[in-house]
Amino acid sequence: MLLHLLKVDLGGGREWGDNMTHTREIQSVFILSFLSILTTSCAPLSSDYRKEGFNLMQQNFESFNARSDFHTVIELKKVRVHIVSDRKYFKWDKAAAFDSAVAGYATSGNEIFVFGKRIGNEVTINQAILGHELNHLLNFKNPKVANPDKLDQLELCYSKNPDTDKC
Repeated sequence: MLLHLLKVDLGGGREWGDNMTHTREIQSVFILSFLSILTTSCAPLSSDYRKEGFNLMQQNFESFNARSDFHTVIELKKVRVHIVSDRKYFKWDKAAAFDSAVAGYATSGNEIFVFGKRIGNEVTINQAILGHELNHLLNFKNPKVANPDKLDQLELCYSKNPDTDKC
């Protein structure tokens, strides 16, 4: 019945699904489509987003030309990371406010507050937010590490002056 509904005019009086060969072709298309759906639905979409985000951030990082060779060490002692399910656990009023857009923050006291979600028996954290807040701690200890909240200005300056240390 379903195959009969899928007849398509191929011109010259022939229709797709008109004979046994075409019926098998249609069945093959259905099977391949079904298998494709099965294999793509096994990988969670969130993994794809995470990987795509990581790749985009890496492409952005790679777009900068390295101008000098260096090795900088920044030691962070007693870093405390608060992974919370609700903003009521944030200690900063602006972040704890019900309508706040703050997704995480760092303090000069080496604390990071980020949202987490429990998945099964494990807690997951938005890696981009955690990395952003860790950048704040590094910037607090060494201002030569770019402030992650000012990267847009830094990138704009760099795009206008790529061969200088003006930025």
